[in-house]
Amino acid sequence: MGKRHFQLSETEIGQLRGQEQQTQRAVELKRLQAVRLYGSGMTVQQIMAITGCAESSIRAWARAYKREGMTALQPHYEHSARNASKLTEGQRTDLQQRLQQYRPDQVLATDLRVSQGQFWTVSDLQVVVERWYGVVYQDHGSYRHLLHRCGFSYQRAERVYKSRPNQSDIADFEAELEKK
Repeated sequence: MGKRHFQLSETEIGQLRGQEQQTQRAVELKRLQAVRLYGSGMTVQQIMAITGCAESSIRAWARAYKREGMTALQPHYEHSARNASKLTEGQRTDLQQRLQQYRPDQVLATDLRVSQGQFWTVSDLQVVVERWYGVVYQDHGSYRHLLHRCGFSYQRAERVYKSRPNQSDIADFEAELEKK
């Protein structure tokens, strides 16, 4: 096993601890702790047990900290927050009313819809926000945030297994079982 080249000075450890106490973001706290512990000589396995982070993340954060300093450990989702403010409060209220009143198949042509049109999806929302308000977000997280603010919850798509036989094959198989 090679010798670790990443070691922090007492000053850097103190700065990291100070930032840990100041931050109110759990994501940033976890990164700060992981880098501080890694730079203090603690084993990666111990750090993984403490923080619950993957080894690759710990090493990546340490490299980023070495290159860019403290700013590399801050979360970079401010872009989404700025994105979410593109619609005015009035437009968001109007959007909420429209989403509650209509289904995608009622306002979008079949060739524009991604889903069957019964439930709002991020892709469908993207199309209507651009059409109705002329706003395009760069981050899909902004569309999910809008859906949530409009009273919708995120639902995972139902998994369809490609190896699963079709319904007629299953019915034939069950019919054969009943004969026996």
